[in-house]
Amino acid sequence: MNSTKLATLALWIALPCLIGFSSLVMKNMVQELENELDSINHNIQDDIKSIHVLKAEWSHLNNPSRLRKLVAKHISLNPVQAEQIINYSALPFSHEDGESRKVAARKNISNYAEQNKGLKRLTNAQR
Repeated sequence: MNSTKLATLALWIALPCLIGFSSLVMKNMVQELENELDSINHNIQDDIKSIHVLKAEWSHLNNPSRLRKLVAKHISLNPVQAEQIINYSALPFSHEDGESRKVAARKNISNYAEQNKGLKRLTNAQR
């Protein structure tokens, strides 16, 4: 047998083996990618279900009637009364020498409260 024929025969034997091996490797890679894709899709479905449950819980927690009941139970706030609102001019912008702004504000509010019995009652309750 001639060396050219031998080289051709070796090429024809090696080529199908190489193609078979590369297709086997590619098949395994594709299977791994498909498994990874299935896992990702499963995680996405789980996340969608979790989001759905969280939205349901959020709508329950933000139900206005439920919030009103909780506010009434835990926060003892009364509606703001007109007597509680003072004029902007009653607030001190400058204070006398040696007098803090806090003391000056209390004096101004006390002076205003003397004219208004409801506010006087509130300022006495806060002290």
